[in-house]
Amino acid sequence: MRRAPEGEQFSFLSFLPSSESIKSMSPEELLQQLDALASRRRNKDRRPEWLRHLVQQVADLFEPLCDVARVGYDCRLDEQGWLVRMYLGTSEIIGGPRDGQIEHASFRLDITRLIPLFDAVDRLEWYSISNADPDSGDPGTRCLLTLTGRTPTEDRVQLELLAEPPRYAPSGLHITASGAVIP
Repeated sequence: MRRAPEGEQFSFLSFLPSSESIKSMSPEELLQQLDALASRRRNKDRRPEWLRHLVQQVADLFEPLCDVARVGYDCRLDEQGWLVRMYLGTSEIIGGPRDGQIEHASFRLDITRLIPLFDAVDRLEWYSISNADPDSGDPGTRCLLTLTGRTPTEDRVQLELLAEPPRYAPSGLHITASGAVIP
């Protein structure tokens, strides 16, 4: 279950136009205002500053083994602390004979540079999970590195470095048949 950080408040009314403005709006204009409100709310980064900084530091450690790749992440707060999943996003080929093909980015990451980002490391584990059902459409083996520790701010973080992005993650980049990268 995701919670907002302590002390963070959100007021729906503070984003609505005044009651006089609402009276003069058409239903379409009011719907546009509500859509804009929903968009601002979705795009608000609710991570604390120390977590944004940690995510950036870890992202800088990813070294793509191909020309270009984008680091993706997912942060969730629960009763145990923060769960941070990071990975290199996929690239989708646009146009040409490979149109629609999804490519996973290969990468390396220097673990010796990762550990000093934490004040204390409670666990450091490597997982290789094999799919027993070949008909499920899953790749044969999924790999991840999990580090559980405490940051200099004494916050508990479980960091998962995924070999492949989760299924719900959209393509990080699009590459045309000519090789041009579209962010």
